[in-house]
Amino acid sequence: MSSRTFLKKVIFQEQINPADFLKFLSSRKKKELLNQTSHLQGKRVVHINATTAGGGVAEILKSLIPYLRALGIESDWYAIDPKVGANFFVITNKIHDALQGAPVEITDREWIEYEETNKLIAVELDKIDCDILAINDPQPLLAGCYSRCSKHKIYFSHIDTSAVFKPVWEKLLPSIISYHRIVFSNINFVNGSLPRYKIKIFTPAIDPLAPKQKIVSKKKARQYLKNHGGIPLGASLIAQISRFDVWKNPLGVIQAFRMVQKSYPKARLALVGFNEAKDNPSAVVVYKDIAARVGKSREIFLFFDPKNKNISEFTTMAQNGADIIVNNSVKEGFGLVVAEAMWKQKPVIGGPASGIRKQICDGKNGFIVKSAEELAQRIIFLLKNPKKRNELGKAARKTVFKNFLFPRLVSDHLKLYRSCLK
Repeated sequence: MSSRTFLKKVIFQEQINPADFLKFLSSRKKKELLNQTSHLQGKRVVHINATTAGGGVAEILKSLIPYLRALGIESDWYAIDPKVGANFFVITNKIHDALQGAPVEITDREWIEYEETNKLIAVELDKIDCDILAINDPQPLLAGCYSRCSKHKIYFSHIDTSAVFKPVWEKLLPSIISYHRIVFSNINFVNGSLPRYKIKIFTPAIDPLAPKQKIVSKKKARQYLKNHGGIPLGASLIAQISRFDVWKNPLGVIQAFRMVQKSYPKARLALVGFNEAKDNPSAVVVYKDIAARVGKSREIFLFFDPKNKNISEFTTMAQNGADIIVNNSVKEGFGLVVAEAMWKQKPVIGGPASGIRKQICDGKNGFIVKSAEELAQRIIFLLKNPKKRNELGKAARKTVFKNFLFPRLVSDHLKLYRSCLK
């Protein structure tokens, strides 16, 4: 077992030019970022997470590492090899749910497997030379603690831990506290038992240079969705782009859509959640439940199997082609797909999750709803009022430009790294 490799280095083919992203910063912010960069020359940062695809963490790291390298900072990204075994990710899926408050049962045997796998990952971490080691989420959490290196260690929690399932939380708490810094995306996600002096808050952001953020005409996007997804051209399209997860509440979206159909029988719903994240085995269960409920409906389109699909391109076209974007999450670390849709000037209706409320100001740049009935009402309202859709979309893009673009997030990271090295 010890001969196996548990970490896989992510290779980047393309390089980016700093000028391409510095243009999104004001002169003052640009000067501040370059000043931080000057203090980190010659230092090396390494990020570890669960998977290279699917979910917001992978999306962030996919852009963060090239940005850091463009600024002259040595940086690498390693993900857990999927061959570590499906059972490991079943266990960490349970841990993830428990940290968000679900009362899950994790057996002694499962705890042992989780710990032993992390010990093997730690052995590989000890062979990686860096000044700062950043561990993302609970999958490699213990590995960072077990690692005997004297690196400055940062734990990034992309999970809402404000109302945890205590038996699981209490087992993990000593490991989390052992890190030099603990980073959350939202102040409301911080558990009260954590030492406040170690806490940093980083609001996530989207990369304006990523192909996924491309804006194309609605006509072109709809033709693509017809060709590659069978969605008819003339229908009003509502879309939720998020993985099939109980916390995303896709059943609530379907329930609301059934109400909308009474007023708009020709409307169509697309649930786009391609199963590419290897650390989320429960997605298959949720998808099968949704598929059984949808049955042979011609009005609801489910996109789950990534086979023969360009996932990034399809997602981009779904965001550009939809009349209304929904993100009905009850729990959400941030919801990068919300910012992505807002950047594309789409009216977004979000669920009650704290991460979404961080982005949407109800009635000003989108809507926040708390029930299927309210969701249906807002969808109907927006379908009736194209002018309001346009107004909300423009306001949404301004919000993202001001608060949620990647150069700002890079600046946050640089300040954090420098504070550790001090």
